[in-house]
Amino acid sequence: MLKDQEFDAAVAAVSGRLAAGIPLNDVIAFLRAEGFNEIGSIRVLMHAADLNLAEGKQAIDMSPAWQDRREANEALRQGLWRAALATSETDDPDAAHRGPSPGHESG
Repeated sequence: MLKDQEFDAAVAAVSGRLAAGIPLNDVIAFLRAEGFNEIGSIRVLMHAADLNLAEGKQAIDMSPAWQDRREANEALRQGLWRAALATSETDDPDAAHRGPSPGHESG
């Protein structure tokens, strides 16, 4: 997690770059080069560019700087969605805590 000083400095740096007319994708690449993860980048963008969570997430998800993570992130989202659906199809309230039953095939 970013410390307050690091966060404030990142927001100031990103705000300055955006005010100078640097394209958003270049700013996102800057954040990644500076060591920010996806969540940290979203958080900084939300504050610096006055984006809501969905806009910040979409900017990161669709940016060339994070393209290498897009496929893995989508696979994770799909897996979580399938698991949530499978859990909701049971009457057992503890099923989510135990995971799939033996022999259960996902997908």
